Amino acid sequence: MAKAGVGSSFSLGPGLGSIDRGSLDRLISFHGHLSAGLLIGLQMLALGRRLLSVEENERIHIVCETPNCLPDSFQVLAGTTTGNKSLTVRDTGKMAVTITGHTPPGESAPGVRIILDAKKTEKFDKLHAWYMKTEKPSHEEVVQILKEAGDTVYSYEYVKVPVAGKIDKDVSICSICGESFIHMEKTDYCVDCARAKGEGM
Repeated sequence: MAKAGVGSSFSLGPGLGSIDRGSLDRLISFHGHLSAGLLIGLQMLALGRRLLSVEENERIHIVCETPNCLPDSFQVLAGTTTGNKSLTVRDTGKMAVTITGHTPPGESAPGVRIILDAKKTEKFDKLHAWYMKTEKPSHEEVVQILKEAGDTVYSYEYVKVPVAGKIDKDVSICSICGESFIHMEKTDYCVDCARAKGEGM
């Protein structure tokens, strides 16, 4: 699916504004197609920025509770990645995300946790069926419903998220496999070799 609509902008639905077509096309190119999960990520990003009064060019941090589709919207459009340590995927199996503004390490960042609320999706039969996996409507159908629903299918709560300070790391040579590895606690084995020995980590 190369294009998602016609015109210079793409509506995210009531209460969520729109995204310019160039940004949307970059996102679709990165992900492969406009999936329902990708649009949910876009909507959550727009809602989070609105609730936190964060501008598009301001740095944010994301904790995403699913690895499926959702993180890509934040990577491409908010510049949050695992590599720059502003995206964390904590797989709880929930369609939820916590967004915080940038805060120096060691402080608590004000943020908002947003979830696609199953009680609210009940108002939209096909969306709810997709969400609860009781039917398999097409992504195109679900995307259209999400655009119509806008911010009405989300619930949120304000949270305080501690920002970890820099952790000193040491490099050692594993006494079993001979490969170098980074560790935060003194150990003679890398994670893989510790697991192989049955010690777990």
